Amino acid sequence: MKKILTLAVATTLVTGLSAQAQITLDGTINANEIGTGAGKYVSLGAFTTPHVGNAGFGFFGLLRMYGANTGTKLYVGLAGSIEPGGNNFQLYLDLPGRTGVPVGTELPAIPTTATVFGTDPVDPNKRIGGTKMEMEVDAAIALTGSGDVQAAVYTSATAGVAKSVGGGAAVPADGSANPIPATETTGAYAPFAGTRVAYLGPTGNITTNPGNANAGGAGSLAVEFEFDRAALGLPTGASIVRLLAAYVSGDYFWSSDVIPEVPGNGNTNLGFKPDFTALAGTQAASFSVVLATRAADEAVVAMSVFPNPTQGQSTVSYRVLGPNQPVAVTVTDLVGRNARTLLNQPQAAGIHELTVNTGDLAAGTYLVKVRVGDRVAIRKLVLN
Repeated sequence: MKKILTLAVATTLVTGLSAQAQITLDGTINANEIGTGAGKYVSLGAFTTPHVGNAGFGFFGLLRMYGANTGTKLYVGLAGSIEPGGNNFQLYLDLPGRTGVPVGTELPAIPTTATVFGTDPVDPNKRIGGTKMEMEVDAAIALTGSGDVQAAVYTSATAGVAKSVGGGAAVPADGSANPIPATETTGAYAPFAGTRVAYLGPTGNITTNPGNANAGGAGSLAVEFEFDRAALGLPTGASIVRLLAAYVSGDYFWSSDVIPEVPGNGNTNLGFKPDFTALAGTQAASFSVVLATRAADEAVVAMSVFPNPTQGQSTVSYRVLGPNQPVAVTVTDLVGRNARTLLNQPQAAGIHELTVNTGDLAAGTYLVKVRVGDRVAIRKLVLN
């Protein structure tokens, strides 16, 4: 079994910070958009291998992934450049409160040939279906090299739908903000209601993207997605969204470029139906979000329990700010009787996750308490 390491980045909105967006949707990761706090981009990982002409997908691909949030919006920026034509940037999402394809389970084959999430009509082995990921996959969105915005929604290990949601209009590579038409986000596609997309293409290949010289840093040309938090179903408390970005061909062939990247893989393309559970590293970036309505302790600890309600297993996520802080994580019943002690030891700064195995606990409501130093956060956990 491979060692699991989760890339985790936290952005906290606490009382007193503005909830107004500071991201300008213009296809550029500007220096004043990177930082901490409300509406600021933080890095969620990078593709660190230089792009070359005779490996990977050549002089196009991903550079870095960013995340930002406000009280109403979630932003994801994919610094990099898409080759004009059929290749595309894809973004996969694990959303709290939704149930999709479980971790390590093959994505279901979507028979449609009209999207980059479908199946080749001649060779059914060429498809996105069959890919195994290290995060639950609830939805995905892509921008193709021809400017088409496409989306997929997965409701179980065996069910998924996909279509173009651009409404027939291509997103130009000029940095303009383009809303997905409301007519395209009804029914299963409701998570993408209110989404806007912008892309600014380079004058040539990725070497003319300013971000190519600074590892996808300030000034990078990018695809930027602005999602509506309510449409995504993000809860009002702490929540975690897991993300995977990829550069994929129009016929479902995965390039080397994924974020979080595969350590040591370099420019070696991943091919059809990659199994990320068998590759090095962990290809799932966790973006922890806390809204301004939380109390000070809650905002600092940034605690989340998911899935919730659950059967059999849940995950507790929390943040440690200082080095070697004493941390205690316990599960009690509603009258305070201890049902499980998950941790009682110092931990380093960062986002941490613990698994709660609940198969031997009676159905009902429990309390999960995380104490970090003198800060305490508590969540109810419902076992079905």
